Amino acid sequence: MISERICVDRQRRTYGLRAITPEIMAGQQQIADLFTQEKVIPKSIDVKEAMLTPEQYAAITPKTMISQK
Repeated sequence: MISERICVDRQRRTYGLRAITPEIMAGQQQIADLFTQEKVIPKSIDVKEAMLTPEQYAAITPKTMISQK
């Protein structure tokens, strides 16, 4: 059931700013595909098309939130 899957995903997630990795994008795509399968959204989407470039993220991220490592 979709609600059980979402609850499991929410329990495993951490929140905050971090780099968007191929693994994160794959996880987001799996969720989008599940939403399509369960008819939560009407048609398939490609998560990659919705991602901002690193430059776009940098432009909207407050300097105080960028790691200084």
